[in-house]
Amino acid sequence: MLYLISIGLHDEKDLSLRAIETARECDTLYVELYTTKLDTNIEKLSQTIGKPVIEVKRKDLEEESERILEEAKTKKVGILIGGDCFTATTHINLLEDAKKRRIPTKVVHSSSIYTAVCETGLFIYKFGKTATIPLNGKMENVKSTVKNNRKLGLHTLLLLDLDNEINIYMNVFDALKLLLKEKIVSKSDSLIVFSDAGGKSEIYYDTVRSLVWKRIPLPAVLVIPGKLHFREKEFLEML
Repeated sequence: MLYLISIGLHDEKDLSLRAIETARECDTLYVELYTTKLDTNIEKLSQTIGKPVIEVKRKDLEEESERILEEAKTKKVGILIGGDCFTATTHINLLEDAKKRRIPTKVVHSSSIYTAVCETGLFIYKFGKTATIPLNGKMENVKSTVKNNRKLGLHTLLLLDLDNEINIYMNVFDALKLLLKEKIVSKSDSLIVFSDAGGKSEIYYDTVRSLVWKRIPLPAVLVIPGKLHFREKEFLEML
């Protein structure tokens, strides 16, 4: 059996009762911490769940996933994943590979930035395609995504890239600089920054000119608003 167990947005306290119960049933329990930045660690997760947790790297779930799938043929294997487990395509591929091998699977869902971002007052159905501002600075996908969303009047959620394995994170300042450099936004454009979702949940709505000078903690996401509904506009103006 292969279990994909979502942790939630912020830390080990976001684990649902169902997630904890499922994790305790597992013979082997892994956690991947490379797809999202959480305020937790292996020790805290192990203590909350009540059993040992083993960290796996990207290669363990991608290039070398066969080892875990083989283990799941004879044991109950659980993988703890930040946010909701299907916000990263790696885990969809893992589920597909398990099903191809006729390994029984179970998924435990949890909170995700894709719904939490609506704490900004924006309507979920008015978001278009999401893009990630990459650490390598290649912005072609971001540019085309924002352009297409704007044509439809839709909001664009921009995730900030990270490499947890070597502790490198795209910060808000550098993300805004890249957006300005590629002329995706101008200094006078108003953007939303949503920081520490599920924790302190700090929301900023200001011009790019002002936002670049703010010290905004990670994890964070940016939103380039599309055409605002009057209720969305009212909410943002309160900020």
